[in-house]
Order: sequence, then C-alpha cells, then structure tokens
Amino acid sequence: MRYEEKTFKNEELRLDGNEYANCSFASCSLFYGGSDAVAFSNCRFDQCQWAFVDSASNTLRFMAGLYHGLGQGGRDLIEQLFENIRKSPPPGMTPTDGAPGA
Repeated sequence: MRYEEKTFKNEELRLDGNEYANCSFASCSLFYGGSDAVAFSNCRFDQCQWAFVDSASNTLRFMAGLYHGLGQGGRDLIEQLFENIRKSPPPGMTPTDGAPGA
C-alpha cells in the first residue's frame, strides 16, 4: 500500500510491502519482517522504535553469527557488506532518501 502525506502517531505499524512518501511518524513502533520491500521518501521520524522481526530478525542473527563466529574473515565480510550499502543505495534511491530522521 502507498501512503502519501500521512501522519502516524503512537501507532504500531508493520512496514513490509508499503511505500511512504512525505509522511511523518511520531512515537511509533515500526516493525519490518523481511517479507517484502518497504520504501520511504522524504519522511520524518520522531522518537520511533524500530524492530526487525520474523525473517528480517533471522537474517540479522545470521549476519551477527558470521561477524562473531568466523574470526577476522567474518568481520571483514560483514564490514564490506555495510561499506557496499553506504556506497550504493538501492536503484532509484538517493543516499538520503529513506534514512530514519531524514
């Protein structure tokens, strides 16, 4: 679903599969489960809580296991992944689009 110029306040939101353009989020609990993409464009976030659940949580645990369990090679792998993310935003997104607090 696409939301435009909507204000969310004190809400619990599942983000998967949604697009948000020019929206404001205040004191919301935001959940991402990894089942579908989510997009933010020119959104504002104020005192929101972020949580990765379901498949997204499993992916983060897997990455943490690589980082902590494979020695320097695992740390290098995860650091390189984050460096690639910093350098190359997804297609159609500028480096500041979708950044929490942007």
